[in-house]
Formats: sequence, structure tokens, C-alpha cells
Amino acid sequence: MVPDTIQYAMNSGSGTVDQPLKEAASVLVLARNASDAEREGCAGFLAEQEVSKSKAICVTVSESPDSRLSLWQQHLDDEMPEEAIIVDAGSELPATSQAAASGAFPSLTLDTLPATVAPIDISATVSRHLGRLEQEDTPLLLCLHSLTGLLESWERDRVIALVTALNRQCAEMGVSSHHHMDPEAHTEETVEMFRPLYDVVYEYLPDHGWTVTASQDAEETPTFRDTVTPPGGVKKGDPEEPETIPIPYSFDQVLELISAPRRRSLLYHLKDRSETEVPLDDLVDRVYEREKAIPARTTPKSRDEVGVSLAHNHLPRLDDLGILSYETADNTVEYYANPALESVIQYVERLELG
Repeated sequence: MVPDTIQYAMNSGSGTVDQPLKEAASVLVLARNASDAEREGCAGFLAEQEVSKSKAICVTVSESPDSRLSLWQQHLDDEMPEEAIIVDAGSELPATSQAAASGAFPSLTLDTLPATVAPIDISATVSRHLGRLEQEDTPLLLCLHSLTGLLESWERDRVIALVTALNRQCAEMGVSSHHHMDPEAHTEETVEMFRPLYDVVYEYLPDHGWTVTASQDAEETPTFRDTVTPPGGVKKGDPEEPETIPIPYSFDQVLELISAPRRRSLLYHLKDRSETEVPLDDLVDRVYEREKAIPARTTPKSRDEVGVSLAHNHLPRLDDLGILSYETADNTVEYYANPALESVIQYVERLELG
């Protein structure tokens, strides 16, 4: 994957953003946290996306909602979004009423998540708001501030899973999103792991100003649905077939994925299907039948009990990891076939069922 790199100077957040940035569904903004560059860059990005004609969701992790609103007021002048939703995802900072009560925002909603919020809760909350706003046929913007705050509380793999889920949904819905990260707060290895998750990296270099790095193949993202050429070579009997197919997630996370018996039954069924899309009712029936047929398993109480646990636990979790897409509006599931994951599931199925 060879990137195009475009450099330009940006003055007070009002510089012209090149076409790769305008057309990107997902942008990683790399700048020191709370710096003038970061604040002006965020506001300049929103202005270039015609925020005044859009509806915007801002997820804040390490700053108070009022701080983000004040930033928009200072740098966007009168160009406020038609509707703004601020999701406080664990900032634990008091939200004053000055910005919210200023009257600068035509419509403003503050959504405060509990202190025990997990990445999957953030994904579900953003999905709920995007689902409602999508019906109104208005351009949608998403700002997440910041990945650095999330990485202070959660393991890197869980944050990567959240980013993957949000970026996929934004791409499918035509939402223009950008996520903030402070490169000085992380190792170079961590920053490099996040770069490929985005269509564009929008980076502030003190000696050069803003730099745009756009991927030529932005659809390639390291989720469970993708595999890579194994470093260990190929199978001796067939040079076209890999010896192993790595999964770009930690071993512990794979173990957690297959630890739940019902989730295993779900994955057993999905890997054997020829059709990738399945109605939820049909999926519930198949999982219920599989569980009743496994002697070593506790018989499920009822079909409804299976349906509730799939809809409210296992399917959202797998959606968050990029293994499938669960559309709650029409109760359908789309499974993304992946040889790496399926090889693990097949092996586990043989161990469990013989």
C-alpha cells in the first residue's frame, strides 16, 4: 500500500484542505493534545466539511463537553452545525453551562455515559445517534477526542476494535469522521498501528505545518475480515497456500472470542453458511437447534432466551470487532468470511464436537 503525501501550510485553522482529505470517510488527526495546532486543525477540518450545513457528533473522552463546545465557538464563528450531539464518554469532568446555554447552537444534545463505559458502549451510542440522524438526509460529521484518552483506560486491541467498527460504519453511511491522537503520548509503534486504520492521516509537524497522507487503497483495514501473507513462508506441498494465516489481533482476544459457548455455536454456523446475509430469526433458530444437539452443553431455556443473548450481547460484540455487521433496524446479519478466523473456529469445533 503506497501512500500519496501532500504537504501544505495551514493558517489559523483556515487553510485549504486538499481533495484526499475532503473525500475521506475516516481521518486520523495527529497533533499534540490541547495545542493551538490541534484545536485549529479540528475546527478547520470541520469548516472545510461545511459544518453549518451538517449535523455533528462529538465523542469526548478526556475533555469536558463544555470545553469542546467552547472550542467550536472560538474557531467556527457563526458556522455552527444544524444539530450537535456531545457524547461524554468518561471525561469525569464537570460540564459547565456557558457554552451549552450560549444559544450559539441551533440544536444541542448532551449524552453522558457512565464512568464504567467500555469501548463497545461508545460504539453502540454513536451508532444509535447516527441511525437517528441518517433518516434526516443531512451530511453527518463525527469527531472523537481522543484515542489518547481511550488508550489510557483500555488495551490497545480494544481501542483498535472500536476504531475499526466506527470507521466501517461511517464509510457505509457516508459520514465524514476524524479521530484525534497525541503522537507525543505514545510510542512510535502504537502510532504506526493506528495509521493504516484510516483513509487519511492529517498530521501536524512543527517544522512543516500540516501534512496529508492519503492511502491509495483505503479499504484495506486490519480487522478480522482481512488476512496477510504469513511471515513463515508457504506450505511445502502447495506454494500457493500459506502455512499459517495470521489474525491481526492478540492471542488473548481470540481466546476471549471463543470462550463463550453460545458465541462458538454462532460462529460454527456462520462459517458453514454459503450465504453471507441471514435474517436474525433464522440465525436464532439455527443456534438454538445447535445448542440443543450438543450433549455436553446446558440445554437453552427457550428460543427467546437465545435470541435475547444474541441480539444484546454476542452480535454487537462481533460487530464491534468487524467479524460481521448487525443491522438492528431490519434485523439482519451480514457475515464477513475470513480464512484466518474460520481456521481457528474449525479447529475448536473439532475439539469440542469431535
